[in-house]
Amino acid sequence: MTPADKTQPIRLNPETLRRGLGWAQSWTDGPVLCVLTPESVRLVVVSERRFVASWEWMEETESPYRFFLIPPFIASMLAGHAAHNITGLRARINRSHTALTVRDSHGEYVLQWRWQAASFQAPPFFDQMAQFPTETHKETYIAIADAVHLAIANLGRLEAMEQINRDNLAIVVEFTPGHFKIDGQPITLSSDQHYYFDPRLIMRGLEVVRGKQVGFSIGQTPIPGQAILYMTSQRDQWRIQCSLLSILPDEKMHIISQRVRPLPQTTGRLEVRERSEPKTPPPGAAL
Repeated sequence: MTPADKTQPIRLNPETLRRGLGWAQSWTDGPVLCVLTPESVRLVVVSERRFVASWEWMEETESPYRFFLIPPFIASMLAGHAAHNITGLRARINRSHTALTVRDSHGEYVLQWRWQAASFQAPPFFDQMAQFPTETHKETYIAIADAVHLAIANLGRLEAMEQINRDNLAIVVEFTPGHFKIDGQPITLSSDQHYYFDPRLIMRGLEVVRGKQVGFSIGQTPIPGQAILYMTSQRDQWRIQCSLLSILPDEKMHIISQRVRPLPQTTGRLEVRERSEPKTPPPGAAL
C-alpha cells in the first residue's frame, strides 16, 4: 500500500481530463500541473521560463484544494484515443504520491506515480502569472492576429533593411485607458512605458487562446520595467489563459529565481549566458 492509498478518492470527469490534457500536451514536453478546487479543474503548463498556459473547466467538484503533476507518459495515456473508452476516474493524492483508478470496458486498473515539484520548471513570478486577470481589454481574435502579424512583418523589415540583429527585436505592447498598441521594434532603454515580448511566444499565446474574442491585460512585476501580458478567452465552460513575461530592456540584468542579479556583459538573449570558446593561437605564436 502506498501513501496515496490511505487518502479519500476524488472523482474526476474523464472527458474533461481528456480534452484538457490533449490541449496542454500540445504546448509542452514536460509534466502538466493539475489543480483541483471545489469550483474547477485546472491544467497548467510552462515553457521557456517566460510562458504559462492553462485550461480551466469551470464546474463544481467534490474535491478540496489539491494539486499534483501528471508526467508526459501518463498524460498521453489519458488524452489518447483509448481514453474515449474511460468511464470513470478516481484520484488519491498524498503529497508527492498520486494513484489514479481508471475504469473502462475491460475493468479497473490503477496508475500510480511519484512526482517531484522541481520537474515543473515554473518561471519567475509564477504565482502572479497563473492568476486570472480581473479586467481585460477585449478585441476580436482577427483584429489581434492582424496586428501581431503586421508587427512581426515590421520586425522582418528591420532585420533585413536596417541590419538589426533579431535577438534585439521584440513585440512592443503599450496600454492606455481604452486603447492598446502592438508593434515590432528594437529593444531599447527608454523612459517610456514600453514592454517587450518574444514574438514567438506572442504567436504561441494567440494559438492557445484562439476564440471569437480575446481579452488582454498587463500586470506589473516587482522588477521595474518588466510586466506580464495576459491573454484570455472562453470556450464553452473552459476558461483559457496565457501569461507571458516581458523581456527586460537592460541586457545586463538576468532573472534568477525571482531575484535580479547583475551579470557581466554578454551577447544573446536575456535568459542565455553564452559560453566563450577557447581561442586558437595564431600560427607561429609561442605556446
